[in-house]
Amino acid sequence: MIILIYLTLGLLTSLLFPPYFFLPLGFIIFPSLCLLLDTNRKNNINLNIFKNFSLFGFGFFINYLFWVKNPFFVFEETKNYFLVFLLLIILLSLISSLIFTIILNLGKNIPIFFLIPFIFTITEYIISIIFYGFPWFTFSLVISSNEYLFFSLKSFGTLISSYIIIQIFCIPFIFITKVNLKKEMRYFSFFIVLPIIILLILNVNFKSNNIKTKAIDLEIFQLNFKNNDKSLVPEKKLNIIINNIQESTADLLIFGENNFPYLLDNLNLKILKDSLKENQVLIIGATRFENNKYYNSLISITKSKVNYFDKKILVPFGEFLPLRDSFNFLERIVGPNNFSNGNEQRLINLPNNISFIPVICYEIVFYWKLLNKLNNNSNFIINITNDFWFGEYLGPYQHFYLTKIRAAEFNKPIIRVSNNGISAVIDNKGNIIKHTELNKTGKFKYKLHLQENINFVNLHLILKIYFLIIFIVITLYYLRKNVE
Repeated sequence: MIILIYLTLGLLTSLLFPPYFFLPLGFIIFPSLCLLLDTNRKNNINLNIFKNFSLFGFGFFINYLFWVKNPFFVFEETKNYFLVFLLLIILLSLISSLIFTIILNLGKNIPIFFLIPFIFTITEYIISIIFYGFPWFTFSLVISSNEYLFFSLKSFGTLISSYIIIQIFCIPFIFITKVNLKKEMRYFSFFIVLPIIILLILNVNFKSNNIKTKAIDLEIFQLNFKNNDKSLVPEKKLNIIINNIQESTADLLIFGENNFPYLLDNLNLKILKDSLKENQVLIIGATRFENNKYYNSLISITKSKVNYFDKKILVPFGEFLPLRDSFNFLERIVGPNNFSNGNEQRLINLPNNISFIPVICYEIVFYWKLLNKLNNNSNFIINITNDFWFGEYLGPYQHFYLTKIRAAEFNKPIIRVSNNGISAVIDNKGNIIKHTELNKTGKFKYKLHLQENINFVNLHLILKIYFLIIFIVITLYYLRKNVE
């Protein structure tokens, strides 16, 4: 029975995330976890905790990441290997369970109400950095459908917002158990309510700094090229691209990841330059070849100049194959050659003193790797991607909502162009201004008004330290109390 309960709670937890957003479930799931784990911890049965939370993790990840199987079904040769995706599910479940078991054992004297949000947040962080990193799993996503709550991301950042969300979900546990109710609520007021009041004040002042200074006319092209469509030959693809360029009157034309159908072994691109009008800028994704290395690149083209950015954060088993000799059956997905990491600065300058941050595909989820001193004052972000590999339901929507929370967190508009959707203009508050439908061919124009780019990203680290210090103080308090 207990096995079924943990498995069910894991499945229900995945329904908090896009595209479901069944948020009221959080006020049932997390108090239940607090009760269950507190009982196991008091009985000091670490094996039970590990086993039960492995089931919780499996229930969560099997639904949340079920889309990972989709790349195996793109080509006939790999369909029989689709169960390999279960290895990722099992690995993430075991890692999560191990973290829970260790921290619950070390913090057995700390109230579970404080401990559960901390463990989930630590799990989120560790999964983001171990091996090749997979920060796809973040509880900040559960508020990504509600722009009114994005002030938390803007002021706290991704990780602390996750902590606050889970802590709020745990509130009913205090009233269910009625243990040390006054002390728990004092802690909650100091640790959660006070920071939220502060960030609300900061957010009000923040709005006054968003002064519109410039504007740029852009056009987005969602070509919906199918990776496995053999009839769509490179020549036909190029003609479609050229026709769209010649018909456009926008200042900035943006296509998706790897839309250019030929391998680039130089950056002349005369055929595209000749299609552009004066003062137009073209952004398009392509595979670039240089010094016997392949790069997934974003190319910026005017009639007189070509700039490029090579993707820095590559997808394991997607753009490169670890232990290629052992996993050679996956070459149909990855290709016979690994892509290489780029080393260019993540910044491209446009005419009229406008600049943007280039981001390719799932790089957008690595929030701590995108901004730096060089590009923090840039005007906006362009994220080109191809979500054809992600399937038709879970993956594309999760990827899209992860992009939304980046816009709010960085206080920068994001122009997202996906080969097959969802393409969109997202403002600096995380609002969707205009968008296309998934797996549809389409294009649209938009006049983007640019603003001063003040944000709190440099303060997010300080906030993390603040929360960590408070948690350590509370931990020491309860340890001392138990010793006495």
